[in-house]
Amino acid sequence: MQRSDYVVAAIYWVLALFFILPMYVATRGWERALVAMTYNIVLDTATVFFLVFVLLPRFTDRRRLAYGLLLAVAALLVSGLLYKVGYDVILEEYHPMSLPGFLSAIINHGRSYGILAMLLIGKSYFDGQRRLLLAQKAQAESELKTLRAQIDPHFLFNNLNILYALIQHNQQEASHFLSCFSSLYRYLIRHKDADFVTLEDELRFADEYIYLLQHRFGKAYAFHKMLPPGPADTAGLLLVPGTLQVLIENVIKHNRGDEDDPLQVVIELRADELAVRNKVAPKRTPVESSGTGLRNLQERYKLLSERALHVYSHDFFEVIVPVLRPQPR
Repeated sequence: MQRSDYVVAAIYWVLALFFILPMYVATRGWERALVAMTYNIVLDTATVFFLVFVLLPRFTDRRRLAYGLLLAVAALLVSGLLYKVGYDVILEEYHPMSLPGFLSAIINHGRSYGILAMLLIGKSYFDGQRRLLLAQKAQAESELKTLRAQIDPHFLFNNLNILYALIQHNQQEASHFLSCFSSLYRYLIRHKDADFVTLEDELRFADEYIYLLQHRFGKAYAFHKMLPPGPADTAGLLLVPGTLQVLIENVIKHNRGDEDDPLQVVIELRADELAVRNKVAPKRTPVESSGTGLRNLQERYKLLSERALHVYSHDFFEVIVPVLRPQPR
C-alpha cells in the first residue's frame, strides 16, 4: 500500500459523506447517523484494503489461487456478519438471523464498498503500468549507458595507448592488460540484458576495471575491499550488473587523486548491503555531471528489488546498494 491509496480512500469518503450522511440524518438523527457513518467508513475501508492489497495479489499466483478463493469467501462472510450485527446494534433494529437476511447483508455491504474497491483496483493497475514503464525506461537508459561505455572513444583510446606502451616495454604485462581489457568488454556485453549478476562476478569485474584504471592513473587512487573471510558468506548474493562500474567511475570522475597521497576508496560488504565510500576530494576543475549514472542505478534497484539505494555526502561520500538473495522457487 502507498500513501496515495489512503488519499484516494479519504477523498472517496469525503465525497460520499455529502450523499450518504444527509439520508442517515433524515431517518436516524445526527447522533446515530454519525456513529453509523463512522462504522461504515471503518468497516468498508478495512474490507476493501484487505481484498485489494492482501487477497487480490494472491490471484496472480496459481499455486495460491485456491487459498486466495477461500480467504475471499471467508472475508465476505465475516464482513457481511459485521455489517448486519453492527447496524443492528447501532440503529437498534434487531432482526432475526436468517440465510436470506445474511445474504442481503453481504450484498448491501458489497454495494457500499464496491465503488471504493473499483477505484483502488484501477489505481493499482495504473500504478503497476507506470512502474512497468519506468522499469523499461530505466532498463533502456542503463543499456544505453552500458553500450556507450563499451564504445566510449576516450576510454578505448586511453587504454589502447596504454596497451601500445606496454607492448613496447613489457610484453608480459601487455598480455595481461589485454586479457583484462577484453574480459571487461565481454562482461558488459554478456550481462547487458540481465537483471542481476552474482556478487562474485561483479567483484571480479571490479578487479579488472580497477587494474585498467591503475595503469591510467598510477597510484593516485587506492582501492580496498573489505569482505567476509569465507566464500560461503558471499555465495549466491546478487547485484544489478554494472553496479561497481558506476560507483567506481563516479569516484574517479568527481574526485582528484594524488600519487603522493592516494585517495582511499573502500568497497565494503556488510550484512545485506554493499558500500563504496571515499573521502570527498573535489577536482580543481569542476566536472559537469547530470547524475544520470547514480539515478539510473537507484531506479533499477528500487524497481527490481523494492529496496532503495542510499547516498550520503559530507566529509566522506558513500553509496550503499542492497545486496540481494535469490528467491526460493
